Amino acid sequence: MEKLKVIETIISYLEKEVELATKAQRETFEAATDEDAYSDGKYDTRSLEASYLAGGQAQLVKELGEALQGFRLMKANHFIQAPSPQVGLGSLVKVKQNNEDLWYLLGPGAGGTEVEIESQTVTVLTLHSPLGVSVSGKISGETIQLPIGPAEVMTVS
Repeated sequence: MEKLKVIETIISYLEKEVELATKAQRETFEAATDEDAYSDGKYDTRSLEASYLAGGQAQLVKELGEALQGFRLMKANHFIQAPSPQVGLGSLVKVKQNNEDLWYLLGPGAGGTEVEIESQTVTVLTLHSPLGVSVSGKISGETIQLPIGPAEVMTVS
């Protein structure tokens, strides 16, 4: 599997997610500031709830945007950084568990994102996740502990 293709697919996915989240943020902000959202009494919390939702949407847009920037930098570094045999940020890792191949990309954000490439699912891990921590620093042939048991690191690129 080609790492650059995986990174480009993730970038494309994140661009769509940022666009959707930005639209949702705009809509929730408008709902929070609409004159119909102001409370009709002390038990009417529509305005407060809408403002919390707008704040959450703004945070999501920020996090997705940061992840998108990180993956764009990762794409640029792909051309100038020599590959390392150790798993680290930017590594595409193939893990084998019970005769099943699992693909992971250690990314700067968007942990848990899954993209389909060549009929294989690639899951984004971050170095802050338990699985990201367990695979970080490993080389081909080493064993890691997955939630469903031990697995072997097959390839690192």
